[in-house]
Amino acid sequence: MGSSLGFLLSLFFSVQVMAYVGDLTVIQQIYSILDTVSVTAGHLISLEGGISEKTKRYVFDRAQAYIYPVSKEYAVIGDIFEFVIARKYEPIIISKEVMSLEVMRGVMVGYLE
Repeated sequence: MGSSLGFLLSLFFSVQVMAYVGDLTVIQQIYSILDTVSVTAGHLISLEGGISEKTKRYVFDRAQAYIYPVSKEYAVIGDIFEFVIARKYEPIIISKEVMSLEVMRGVMVGYLE
């Protein structure tokens, strides 16, 4: 009897831990995707001087995320342009509310490696 109750309690906690680990894994995967997309988006922004429709479409197609500028919409050559790529995530157990996962990056406009 005691071992059955112990098994049921351990099963309850195991399911919670698996859901928590699942949330952390998905969050890490989303951050990796956002980071990867931000590199290419930064290159496009450096070439174009700002966030174009092409860049917005690229970010949405690759990461199902949105990109927006931090300070100003367009910059001149030599300016640092900062932008944020954000995506919403509805966790299983970490939070009851929808989380916004964001990556903030900056690029120098007109600078190519």
